[in-house]
Amino acid sequence: MKKGVLAIFFVALVTVAGASADTLHLRSGQTVNGTFLGATTGEIKFLGSDGQFKAYAVSAVEGLEFTAAPPPPPVPREAPTKVTVSAGTLVYVRMVDSLDTSKTHSGDLFTATLDSDLVANGVVVARRGTKVHGKVTKSENARRFTGKSELQLQLTNIIINGAAHPIATSGFQQTGKSEGAQTAKKTLGGAGLGAAIGAISGDAGKGAAIGATVGLGVSAVKKGEPIRVPSETLLEFALSVPTTLPVSK
Repeated sequence: MKKGVLAIFFVALVTVAGASADTLHLRSGQTVNGTFLGATTGEIKFLGSDGQFKAYAVSAVEGLEFTAAPPPPPVPREAPTKVTVSAGTLVYVRMVDSLDTSKTHSGDLFTATLDSDLVANGVVVARRGTKVHGKVTKSENARRFTGKSELQLQLTNIIINGAAHPIATSGFQQTGKSEGAQTAKKTLGGAGLGAAIGAISGDAGKGAAIGATVGLGVSAVKKGEPIRVPSETLLEFALSVPTTLPVSK
């Protein structure tokens, strides 16, 4: 191989490989292990494994073997700052405030906290304990021994990273008993189902015990009695529309 051809060959190796050389093979039969440092049209610069720098004439080199460069470290995936939570996603909240149709009015606001993490696409958007706010959309209290009480609730916003972000949920509805009627019902509201979990009425002691239980039991509301939802009652709502929310830091 001619000197000029060898020079082009080695320069190409430098350009393409961009890596260190493991082994330098000389025409004399000698093998030198070390690190390839660079090349010109006339010589190859090589750092031997003994730490000695040497330059070899291109005409004296038979071949050059490069160590494969290690793959670059994976680029860390940036955590999303916002996530869209799909419609129908269930939101479990634990009441902070107490509600009572004998005292609560339509339009009143209430506070609750997430009872479990709010997760979308594998990302925790808001953690358990995050504060949420809601609104009493309907509160009617039956007159004593006549009619029936009715309570409707929906969530209005969630506090993430110190700011309130609006959400729209299906409404929770609890209706008092009329003769021969179902004592409580789960109703469709918006695009999803809003259900009460442990919604309480009647005896306060019994209410506190049932409301603290995570389950699907719903207490009876007798004719003419108010509907009471004590603090610590667990309620279930569902998002009625897709909602983009920031991810909790």
